[in-house]
Amino acid sequence: MSLSANTRALLCAAPLLALLAGCSPHPATGNWATATEPASGFNRLNVTYEGQALLFEVGEEKAGRHCFWGGESAQSIALTCKPAANLDTEERYRLVIAADGTATLHGEGAVLARFSRPAP
Repeated sequence: MSLSANTRALLCAAPLLALLAGCSPHPATGNWATATEPASGFNRLNVTYEGQALLFEVGEEKAGRHCFWGGESAQSIALTCKPAANLDTEERYRLVIAADGTATLHGEGAVLARFSRPAP
């Protein structure tokens, strides 16, 4: 029994389509900032597509924490960060994206910052 040309084409394209569907970026990727400048704490987070992130405290020109991240769910990521001041220390955070497009940074059982995407 031979397959038609259309059937063969669909069978060959199916794995490629599945691969492309799995390559869409996580909604956490991009630049995040606090809506109002807090007196202390975190005010910026830059999440790259390559699994890295930079976490900034208020007043920092260069990121004080370099992080690696992995997706926990479709709406959250786990971050493992090393403070630039002490590379022997590891800190863990969680970024959760809400339905309205804002994000909340959690750490040590508390909300540490609320972010939104800055206007271009």
